[in-house]
Amino acid sequence: MAPHVTLLLDGFHVVKKFKEDLSLACRGREIRNRHLKKLLTLLWFGWVDQAQAYLAAIPATDIKDDQAIARLIAYLERNRPWIPCYAMRSKLGLPNSSNPAERCNNLVTAKRQKHHGMSWSEQGSYALTSLAAVTLNNATRQWIENRTIPFTWVVKAVKAVKAVKAVKAA
Repeated sequence: MAPHVTLLLDGFHVVKKFKEDLSLACRGREIRNRHLKKLLTLLWFGWVDQAQAYLAAIPATDIKDDQAIARLIAYLERNRPWIPCYAMRSKLGLPNSSNPAERCNNLVTAKRQKHHGMSWSEQGSYALTSLAAVTLNNATRQWIENRTIPFTWVVKAVKAVKAVKAVKAA
């Protein structure tokens, strides 16, 4: 992995997972929504331990499927390293979703490969993605001369990293 690069669990997918599994677990929409609101607040601040404790403490009278609760607790444990403090990321102007990456993937690879009834090998897909990235980044000359694809930080991301370091140093 590249230095200063961190994986994070997409906030949209966390919400979706909790909505779906709490729908299976809880007795009724009102009960689900009450618990969902509290859990999403805990997860917004990255408080995984508190969210797990909350799930474990949901009264049995509210639950119709305790296996769904166990799955959510396991999901949080499994994904703990990638659940950030979404609130801080939001405050710093950093994305809490993979939408920008998914959009880039669509521009670079998926749009071309998913249409026109084409079938792609792994090697062909990798080659097309590399060439599309070179073209979109206006790096054709660099690719031809050095066989490298430039990697540069977006200004917004660089400012956010500096802000996080300043907060940690304070």
